[in-house]
Formats: sequence, C-alpha cells, structure tokens
Amino acid sequence: MPDNKPRFFDRKRTLIAPVVLGGLVLILLVAALLWKSRTPTPGSAPEPLAAAPAAKVAPTAIPLPPPPLGRRDIVDAARLVAAAYAAGAPSDPKANADLIGRNFALRIPFGCDGPQVSAGSSQAYFEFDPTKGSTKLVARPSDWTALPAIPQATGDKTVEDVEGFWLPRPWSFAEVCAPRRDAPAPAAPTPVAAQSVGLARVFEAGGSRLLRRDGRAYEFVRKAPADKSPAAPTTYRLVLEGRIVGFSDGQAIRCWSETAEHRPTCLFGVEFDRVAFEDASGQLLSEWRD
Repeated sequence: MPDNKPRFFDRKRTLIAPVVLGGLVLILLVAALLWKSRTPTPGSAPEPLAAAPAAKVAPTAIPLPPPPLGRRDIVDAARLVAAAYAAGAPSDPKANADLIGRNFALRIPFGCDGPQVSAGSSQAYFEFDPTKGSTKLVARPSDWTALPAIPQATGDKTVEDVEGFWLPRPWSFAEVCAPRRDAPAPAAPTPVAAQSVGLARVFEAGGSRLLRRDGRAYEFVRKAPADKSPAAPTTYRLVLEGRIVGFSDGQAIRCWSETAEHRPTCLFGVEFDRVAFEDASGQLLSEWRD
C-alpha cells in the first residue's frame, strides 16, 4: 500500500523556489535603483570628468644674436692673422668663418691734443674758429685702392675703389685718449708706429656709387650758444658701426708687409652702416647712415 505522505526532500524543494525567485526580484530592484541614481535628470548636465593635469612644456629658447665686435675683438683677431701671415701659415679657417657676417661697433677718440690748424695726416680732427665761436669736426676716409693687401675681385669684376678708417694704437683696448706721461725726451727719438689695422670697404667696378665718399670728408659744425663763451670739449669720438663681409677671396682679414722686418698691415673687409660723431660724454652730435 503506497505511502501518500509527502517526503521531507520534496518539501525542501518546494521551499527553494520561492527563495530563489525572491532573490532575483531583490536583485532586479537593487539594479533598477542603481541605474536610476546614475541616470541624469532632465535639464541637469553630467558631471565633467576631472581633466588630467597638463604636461609642463619647457619654453623654447630663442637664440640671441651675438653682441657686436668691439675694439678688443678686432685687435685680437688682427693680431692672430698677422702672426699667421708672418709665419707663412694660413689663418684659422674657423676663426675666419666666425668673423664673416658679424657686426662691429667702434669708438675712436680724436682731438686728444686739442684743435688743429691744418688736417695734416690725421684721419679725424677738429678745428676751432674763435671769430665765429664754432667748432668743426672732420673725419676723412683713407683711399686704400693701391694697397697690396686688397685682392682683386674674381671673374670680370675689378676693384675700383677702397675706402676705410684706421684703428689707431692697435696695441691698446681703450676707447679713450691715451694718458700723457711725463718722461724725458730720448737722445734719438724713434718714429711713430705706422698704422697697421684698418676697416676697408671695397667697391667693385659697375657697383653703386651712392655709398662712396670719393674724397669727401664727414663734417659737422658745432656753434656755441650766443649767450655763452665757446667752451668746446677737447675730445670727441668717431663712431663706426657696420658688418664684416670679407674680401673676394673669402677672407675676413687680409694682411701684407713690405718685408719680414715690417709689422704686417691687416685690413678687415667691411660694410659701414653708420658713421657718427660723439662728444667726450657720449652725446650724439651728428650721424650718417647707409
């Protein structure tokens, strides 16, 4: 006779089904609540994501042009090329290349011995006219067309004219008048040293003649005020600014000497951008720009 009472295992199975169903419902409710909390309400913008910190970019360094060559630079460069020329050796090609294209700015003092009555051999001087109460400043470019240190241009071009200025006392770096020393005169005075360092501008045949001086000096007349006595300063400065361009053979400096016992004469191939007069305090009096 069969037993109609439910077994314990069947009763346990019937209890598991509601529990599982209830668990699934609970999971669905929790998932719905979480989804609703993450869904933005109408009219509200989603929260922006935090931006990643920007990487720091190092500023790009802009190379500055080298400063203009001064008196010391010009003197040192000429001294090295002169030494190589005297030894019969070629000049340093790197040093030559470094000079091409460089700007220069020089101040040459003049009038250190006071006014002159005549020009003489001075390239820069000043004259004083007591009747007019005026001072005239004069700077005369030299004509170096015939100097052996100037190479002839290549091809069908020839050098037609060379003008320039000497750099007096090229053993000194000072841009002021030399100090006077009280010393007894020697029994047999020696001649003053010849000029040996200069800045030359080469004009080739067929080129523009507008920049040539052709023997014309730079001149400036300075008058004293009518209510004051003409008390002019005793020294002035000739300002030379420009660029080293070299010669037709590619050399920035050309040297030459008459014999091995003569100090080499060295010329820089340049273009002048500005010639000016200043007084001893540095005040600009007059200028010419190319």
